[in-house]
Amino acid sequence: MSRPITWVEISKKAFKQNLEQFKNVLSGTKIMLVVKSNAYGHGMLPMAKLAEKFRINWLGVVNLEEARKLREGGIKTPILVLSYYQLNKEEINFAIKNDIRLVVYSEEQLKILDNLSKREKQKLKVHLKIDTGLSRLGILVDKADSFILKSVKKYKNLIFEGIFSHFAASEENLMFSQFQLDRFNELIQGLERKNVSFPLKHFACSAASLVLPNSRFNLVRLGIAAYGLWPSSKTKRIVLSKYPNFTLHPILSMYTKIVQLKRIPANSFVGYGCTYKTRKPTIIAVLPVGYWEGYDRGFSRKGKVIIKDKFCPVLGRVCMNMIIVDVSKVKNLKIGDRAIIIGKSESKKISVDDLAKMIGTINYEIVTRINPLIPRFYV
Repeated sequence: MSRPITWVEISKKAFKQNLEQFKNVLSGTKIMLVVKSNAYGHGMLPMAKLAEKFRINWLGVVNLEEARKLREGGIKTPILVLSYYQLNKEEINFAIKNDIRLVVYSEEQLKILDNLSKREKQKLKVHLKIDTGLSRLGILVDKADSFILKSVKKYKNLIFEGIFSHFAASEENLMFSQFQLDRFNELIQGLERKNVSFPLKHFACSAASLVLPNSRFNLVRLGIAAYGLWPSSKTKRIVLSKYPNFTLHPILSMYTKIVQLKRIPANSFVGYGCTYKTRKPTIIAVLPVGYWEGYDRGFSRKGKVIIKDKFCPVLGRVCMNMIIVDVSKVKNLKIGDRAIIIGKSESKKISVDDLAKMIGTINYEIVTRINPLIPRFYV
């Protein structure tokens, strides 16, 4: 099948292998695949369909708009909106009618959701979000007990299906993570002594699900690791010490094609700002990938691509839609030949982690910022 000029490939096999490993380690704990932000750049709807095919229990999205796209795309799996949504009748009614669970963390949300559920004569399932130390969205844990006891009694048109929190540093600070977990457990145990319990309790993200087994409860939220990327190098070390055979398989590769080849003389400036000058006659290839496509400007004079199993350095600045690479050492090139932006050839590899390290960021950002308009192929 002919490929467009720039494209992304997603390995279904690698994705399934990652999920199967988690299922083995988690021993029956339900799994929510987080598909927010275009499934971390991998394509939200197609990844949700694969999750359904591979029998994942839940899907997590950032907002109601993403949930709508999944339902309109035919997804039947339970969906939880993890972060925010607009409190208007149209949006909330869509959630009620399409069995989309909503996060709650304020009195205002509860009032509006309860009233609209009453009007629709259909109860809405909600999950309470508790702030145990991230200081982001959520009910402050110190105020959560009284808030929850009052809410459960007052809002009869809502089903309080779940309660959850989010780690601040499970990838790197296990002491603080345990502190957060202890606060969450104290809240839950206190509520249970007052006869308030929740069918679903969840806290663990990718890292915590592996390094803090007591954070799993009966549902874990898998994000970056399901896509084959380690949350951090520390997480990887800890996990491999516990599970030596646990292997994550990156599922995303990114490619483009050469659009022009030419030989330029010594002392030629390359790219915007005249930041690079050739020292000798150089053969350059122009590739149609730039910061619009998600190839960060930070890769200027740092990045490299693979062409015919050779590393080819990026010369000059990354443009909005193009980069220029040195292909002087590559033989028999022609217009249309493939360049690997992320992925591997016979003996060379450019990983997402390599790229993140190169510009001082995290692997999450590299994949999430790949432009969603670039075609994805699930192979």
